[in-house]
Amino acid sequence: MMNLWESAWVIARRDFIASVFSRSFILFLLAPLLVFAFAVFFGNMAETAERNANRPLVAVVTDSATAAALGNARALLVAGTSEQTFPILRSVAPAENVPVQARHLLADEEQGYSAVFSGTIERPVLTGPERSEDFTGHRIQLIVDEARRTAALESANLAVAAAPIARDVTEQAAGNLQMIRRAIARIGQGIIFTVTLMLATLLLSTLVEEKSNKVIEVLAAAVPLDAVFLGKLIAMLGISLVGLTLWTGMIALGYTFFQILQDWVALPQVSPAVGWPLWIVLLLLYYTSNFMLLGALFLGIGGQASNIREIQTISMPVTLLQLMVLLLAMTVVGGEDGPMLWTAYILPFSSPLAMVAHAALYESLWPHLVALAWQALWIVLIIRVSSRLFRTTVLKSSPGGSFFSFLRPGKGGTKAT
Repeated sequence: MMNLWESAWVIARRDFIASVFSRSFILFLLAPLLVFAFAVFFGNMAETAERNANRPLVAVVTDSATAAALGNARALLVAGTSEQTFPILRSVAPAENVPVQARHLLADEEQGYSAVFSGTIERPVLTGPERSEDFTGHRIQLIVDEARRTAALESANLAVAAAPIARDVTEQAAGNLQMIRRAIARIGQGIIFTVTLMLATLLLSTLVEEKSNKVIEVLAAAVPLDAVFLGKLIAMLGISLVGLTLWTGMIALGYTFFQILQDWVALPQVSPAVGWPLWIVLLLLYYTSNFMLLGALFLGIGGQASNIREIQTISMPVTLLQLMVLLLAMTVVGGEDGPMLWTAYILPFSSPLAMVAHAALYESLWPHLVALAWQALWIVLIIRVSSRLFRTTVLKSSPGGSFFSFLRPGKGGTKAT
């Protein structure tokens, strides 16, 4: 009679072959790439449009000389910062009554002015609501000050040449190092969260079809039910790793292509605190742990559903659960010691995301051994609870055996009624 691990391997191989060698697997591999490409493309477009739309538009109602001086001052300031730092200036020919004209301009919803500048650089006037002082007012003040400074130098026939800064180049700075490592930590969390979100939720509907056609009862009668749950988790994990390997290879080929032809992409000269090789290994281990934890939970929840409609009802709370776990784990990146930080480390569902960030930020290795053992214990417990709950509520059979018998080889299947 096969033991639990042998039975789980049989179930895993059955599900893996049935999924990978199907035509729909190609769509499974292509769909995330298409979604990612569209998300990046439209995300950049939306970000650009939003960035331009959020910049205040200021009407400059003054003479042409003052408008030109303000435009030149703004250009100098933008050259040292960015275009999004300062409001857009648009010249408007002044009317006879400038204060009345300013109010008409502010009321024009088609143009959408946030404030109106009038007067001169010596006696500037800014017309607009009080809240415009927070962003627009301060930056208009900088522009006016720069214009006045330039005018004063020109009137005195003085020119101040830019002083070149001598550079003493160092290999790295602690501030930049921490900043880049925090970015690496967020990337690691994002990879684990995104791939798990796409794949682990599929386990919600895994048992519905097999329950409807009685396949699950045949499997439960032939092998331990714990092995059925474990085998399905291993199969889905293997499928996800195949997809992850292919997606990583495509990204690597794309990077190599652009690196050779254009040389505009460069990896940062900073590694995670534990080093790139070990961090990648830990990334894969924590992805496996995160997938098995959430997958076992979703498999247990989905096993209680009787049809696809119930699965659709459950999907939204499950997705929100994953999002809350991600937000909790993000407290590790740049967060200070406190209850939320330790909760992210200890809570089994957020622990993999928190620990992959920990590997990017800190050099110590022993916490990872503790965390992986802690997560493995919870995987065992969740699979055991899910299988017992499925056996008693769905198959209507006796639990059979000790709760901790999952750690011992199983003999035979569970008789379903």
